[in-house]
Amino acid sequence: MRGVVVIGVALLAGCSDRPTPEEQAIKDEQDIALVKQANDAMAPLQPLAPEAINEDDATRYDLQGAGCRYAPGTNLGTRVVARPADAFMKIDGEVIRFAADPGSRELQQGTHTVYNSRAYVLQLALADEARQRSEGEDAVLEGEGAAEAQAPDLDLHERMALEGTVTLRDEHGRIVYEGVGPAQCGTS
Repeated sequence: MRGVVVIGVALLAGCSDRPTPEEQAIKDEQDIALVKQANDAMAPLQPLAPEAINEDDATRYDLQGAGCRYAPGTNLGTRVVARPADAFMKIDGEVIRFAADPGSRELQQGTHTVYNSRAYVLQLALADEARQRSEGEDAVLEGEGAAEAQAPDLDLHERMALEGTVTLRDEHGRIVYEGVGPAQCGTS
């Protein structure tokens, strides 16, 4: 009887759930691949709707001086205030500061085409409506009318109305907001 018990115990030991070292290495590699895939996966795209920057925000963050104010969309409220060194945008009730990218192209009033924050990249563009209008009229108007169609030079305290484009990208480079609308550049 003892012989049967010893043989039975030996057989049970051979049937353990422990994988061989080769099987364990394969399982570990599969687990590592799953973790890497989960870590590399992007979060779902979260489109944003920037809020208007009101006078209280402008006072609190001292948003005066030379720069451009962008009001994309159907509401004429300012969504972006861009200055030479920084830009501001209100997202989910919080005013976010963006630092100018010194390597980006310069726009009106010393503002830039690219600004960066911790979580977003803000891209700005201006289309000079006055110049576009005058170039279009130059083709039709000849002689004395063409000279009058040119956009006048502005002094620093005047504002120039332009068409502006605002593009906001998340940390993965995906567009979370894009809008086109009036932009005013000058000093305030």
